Amino acid sequence: MTELQIFKGISLTDMEAVKLLNRIDRKYIFHESELPAILKEIEPYYNILEINRNRQHRYESLYFDTPDYQLYYQHHNGKPNRMKVRFRRYTDTGLTFFEVKNKIGNSRTIKYREERSCVNETLQATDYMLCKRLAIAPEQLQHQLWIYFDRITLVSKDFTERLTFDLNLAFCKAGSSSAYQKLVVAEVKQDKNSVISPIVQSLKYRYISSSNFSKYSVGIATLGNVKSNSFKPVLLKLNKILKP
Repeated sequence: MTELQIFKGISLTDMEAVKLLNRIDRKYIFHESELPAILKEIEPYYNILEINRNRQHRYESLYFDTPDYQLYYQHHNGKPNRMKVRFRRYTDTGLTFFEVKNKIGNSRTIKYREERSCVNETLQATDYMLCKRLAIAPEQLQHQLWIYFDRITLVSKDFTERLTFDLNLAFCKAGSSSAYQKLVVAEVKQDKNSVISPIVQSLKYRYISSSNFSKYSVGIATLGNVKSNSFKPVLLKLNKILKP
């Protein structure tokens, strides 16, 4: 994407200044045709992550849940505090992390993670230690869903905000697959909820409002034999955005 070249690049080390492991997140979904203009508009305020001269990076995630999808239903049933358990592999660097995410209320997220040598489809004893915050026994967890996407990462020049754009989203579960190739999932990550954020203003100008969007929940709702009534509004919104 040519618009990525207008940004000043920063390294992974530079980006570590904005860890935001205890943060406020807001997500937005829109058609990829909107992205070039948005990037041009916000360029003065952000730098872009560059790794090995690449500015768009491939991610692979493997999510775990119980056989009856207790973690999925935490979200579906509107539980204010909910968890996600996953391996995430950064293809460009080969780094792999095991992560447990705790969503508190509607916006605040706390993430716990440890580096691993590879993605395992079965959790190990060392993984169980990180899962101690779960309300369920980690021994019950099994791999449920692969998620693949490309990510563009921007960091505000004052290092108070991280912004990601996820593209080419695809799901795979037990041999079945689904993809949203024209969708962009944007996520704004801040220590504080700031409405004066340049990206928030740019999206607001285009009447793009924040959405309660979870890749894992959408993937399971799409590919799993599960109840999905609570996610029908976001699924309808996806279809409306991507309608030819």
